[in-house]
Amino acid sequence: MPFFSSASFSPLAHRRVVALSCATGLMWAFSGAVSPAGAAGWDVCAHGCRYDQVGPALAASRDGDTIRIGPGVYTGGLTITTSVTLVGSGRDATIIRGGGPVVTIGAFGAAAQPTVALRGLTFTGGVSRTSPQSIPFTGEAGVFAAGGGVEIPPGADPGPGKPFEPGATVRITDSAITWNRVAPTATVPFGPPCPTGPCPAAIAAGGGIDSWGDLTLVRTSVSHNRVGTAAGLSAVASDAEGGAIRHHAGDLTIKDSTLADNQVSASAPNGRFADGGAILASGHTVTMIRDVVDGNSAELDAGLPDGIDMLAIAGGVHLAGGITAATVRGSKIYHNSARMTNTAGYTTAFSGGLHADLPVTLIDDDISHNSILSVTLPGSPGNAQGDSGAGELSGSITGTHLTGNTVAVRSAAGDVTIGGGATIFWGTMTNSLVSNNRLFGSSPHGAVTLVGAGFQAERGVTLQDTDVTGNTGVATGKTGTVHGGGIYNSPVPNGPEGGPLHLVGSHISHNTLRGGPGITASGGGVFTAYPVDLVASVIVRNSPDQCVGC
Repeated sequence: MPFFSSASFSPLAHRRVVALSCATGLMWAFSGAVSPAGAAGWDVCAHGCRYDQVGPALAASRDGDTIRIGPGVYTGGLTITTSVTLVGSGRDATIIRGGGPVVTIGAFGAAAQPTVALRGLTFTGGVSRTSPQSIPFTGEAGVFAAGGGVEIPPGADPGPGKPFEPGATVRITDSAITWNRVAPTATVPFGPPCPTGPCPAAIAAGGGIDSWGDLTLVRTSVSHNRVGTAAGLSAVASDAEGGAIRHHAGDLTIKDSTLADNQVSASAPNGRFADGGAILASGHTVTMIRDVVDGNSAELDAGLPDGIDMLAIAGGVHLAGGITAATVRGSKIYHNSARMTNTAGYTTAFSGGLHADLPVTLIDDDISHNSILSVTLPGSPGNAQGDSGAGELSGSITGTHLTGNTVAVRSAAGDVTIGGGATIFWGTMTNSLVSNNRLFGSSPHGAVTLVGAGFQAERGVTLQDTDVTGNTGVATGKTGTVHGGGIYNSPVPNGPEGGPLHLVGSHISHNTLRGGPGITASGGGVFTAYPVDLVASVIVRNSPDQCVGC
């Protein structure tokens, strides 16, 4: 919950960089003038080229130019305002290092934004402590820090109450954005009262890329980027989001790419939100095809009392409000985590893998081995809540595995609410598998409510040729209830009304619920308050029973 509101690349028809063959070898016409190229035809290289750094080549470029960059390490802190193509000699050979960010594409508020292609490059070592948005949005530099590797600022401001126009159109191919850091330096008073007055607010976003434009990644790695406290620069951020990518506007397309080991974190005294360990996307459309989202995390270590909004959400991907359509196909989202602790109040963490605020189309995906941890620490009287190890989803899910996800929730003094190896708000699951998800809840002094070890169903769900099997829920506490080892299809506190559950050619089996002394377990296969239609389906071999409410 940040506190600030706010196409595919087509080759340019006119190419002003043309290769010339002559007796002495390859020559280049660049910006209208012929100049000797390096041994391999580079425009930028360490020795023998017209430029030995990228910045001067960009300064001389015009729309349509191609700048070829030879092997080597070059100075970052670049700004691209023309429609150019940068071609390196490969991500392992051509490295642009440093700056804050390493490269900025476009200009904040400009009516005309460039179309830029980046290929065969690595962008690394960026340290961003502010952004072009900070002063316009907050009145101070260093409050909104964004874009450790790549910053794409927003376009023109159309006026009060309207979103910014998209910024640059950017396509990044066969490249890497890695080991960049983002952390703010200052705060502004904003939002609810904290113990000492209005809560200090500062945002850190987009460890790898902060995008307000149309962004396409192809065969590109965005990895090891750090946002907020995780950057090791300061602990002033109240909000940390988008470890690999924070996408605000326009279309986002990611194909055959890897987003791995990115982290967002916020901590006491200011920390309130950690969101999108790999991606937090709003904007227009999101398309992910054959991607790997692996080992990312969203972490919040709070020290604030009840009554203040706080949340850790989406260890992997958060598809947020404003998106008009989202498709994830043939992708693996695994080993991501969302974690929250608190020394003074409640905790809540959810959606370890993929969280979608809109209907999403999932086809042949694997959302597995993601985790949630929500813990109130000694000294905190607050309750603890956590759910949706795989994530919170709705829409059409086909050929997808939601397996091996875990949710663990503990409270030192309060109550515990825990649910959902996954949460399916509404929609259909076809030819899919929900298996081996694990829920663990513990409260030595309070009540434990545990539901839906396989998944929670809300507002009506249809399963067709889908198995829900081998899921487990275990609770220990002073008192409590444990319901729905496979499927929980009943109202949840402060949740929407439910709906019927339709099972067609599906199997609900070998799911298990266990509760310690004082805790009642029921609905080992299904627990429902709404009608269940069984068509060529079975509910068998669950423990302690098969179905409550069928």
